[in-house]
Amino acid sequence: MNIEVEAISNEIIKPSYPTPKNLERYKLSLLDQSSPKFYNPLVFYYTKKNTTTIINPAIILKRSLSAILTHYYPLAEDSKSMDNSSIATTRVFPSWKLNDDAHQIIFAVQLNTFECGGIAVGMSLSDKIADALSWMKFVKTWALMARGGTTMLPKSLRPEFVSSTLFPPRPQSMIEAETCVMKKGIITKIFVFNGFAIEALRAMYWDKENNVRPSRVETLSTFIISRFEAALSAATEVAKPKKERVYTILHTVNLHPRMNPPLAENSFGNFLVFTGTHIPASSINGEASITSGIVKKIREAVKKVNKEYLDKLQKGEEDEQLNMIEQSSKNIEKSGGEVIEFQVTSLSRFHFYEINFGWGKPDWNSLGAWNFDKIIAFFDTNDGDGIEAYVSLKEEDMAKFEADKQLRKFVTSNYYSRNNINSNL
Repeated sequence: MNIEVEAISNEIIKPSYPTPKNLERYKLSLLDQSSPKFYNPLVFYYTKKNTTTIINPAIILKRSLSAILTHYYPLAEDSKSMDNSSIATTRVFPSWKLNDDAHQIIFAVQLNTFECGGIAVGMSLSDKIADALSWMKFVKTWALMARGGTTMLPKSLRPEFVSSTLFPPRPQSMIEAETCVMKKGIITKIFVFNGFAIEALRAMYWDKENNVRPSRVETLSTFIISRFEAALSAATEVAKPKKERVYTILHTVNLHPRMNPPLAENSFGNFLVFTGTHIPASSINGEASITSGIVKKIREAVKKVNKEYLDKLQKGEEDEQLNMIEQSSKNIEKSGGEVIEFQVTSLSRFHFYEINFGWGKPDWNSLGAWNFDKIIAFFDTNDGDGIEAYVSLKEEDMAKFEADKQLRKFVTSNYYSRNNINSNL
């Protein structure tokens, strides 16, 4: 089904009050510098029953956005980066399309209205200045201001910008700026696992020897990647001789609770790192994934993000673990082997379905489509019991993956009467 979209207006929103002179330069942290130029698309959908209001939703969003930018000054249009170039232009209601200059825009919002009376609030959030948890705190606070009609925040809700203090930046010449390039032929599909399916899989991967019950993220990461390998093996076994294949599994790790003391909930910035592990394909395929201890290996990799690791990170030292994995990958490829890298992130328990701008909670949320290969993101279902797994793969790989019988056994079909997304903000 094609939907005709007509752009009505394109506007830059400025804060209610000018940014103080002493805050006009925002200092990027080491983790900001190391973050790729990548955008997270997010859309909140509200049906007509929730959007009936005397005030135009556009007015509500613009007023409240202008008010909250006073507190979140790095997002304000008049803030500057450490190299004096503009880094923060906040737009609302644009016809949003990523391009070579898009990294200069930190945050964009698009309001969509439908003939049925429903609306969708779409956002594009830059990873260059903050992680998903920080962005969600911003959106929740913005929604609070919108439905309350307030212009000022109590001190307990005001953001703290401590990232560059905790992780001092390095000279820009020493940082390799990375841009995530979207690829053609990538499709993103949503695979929904209800609570019963998740618990069944957790029981399957239970470490009975050490009596360790895997987390939902550990379980679904292992299951999805094992089914991908099973589908890939079945398709390539006859087509060509097998060659050594190794998986690199990268998980994002939230540093908020790992800092000493733990970071305040309203800390805004990049506070996450990647941790990874190498696993031979022979340990992943089908039943082998249950007995090979993949869950344990993933957990051990995450545990390495400890006090010693954080101390080195704060001193600006390189990540030895990821360097070793990268070097090992190069060696495997030099010897004629194949390395398959999956990136896994979890947005579970972020309470996206609590975002209320004044016309009720959203009926459905969407992470949009990334167009990056082998990305897995976990997102709560609206009942809070299950998990939506957003999986991005090449079209030919997706066809093999979604046809896997073992995968289909645990996935809830037609959970929302839709299972794929192809929209980009």
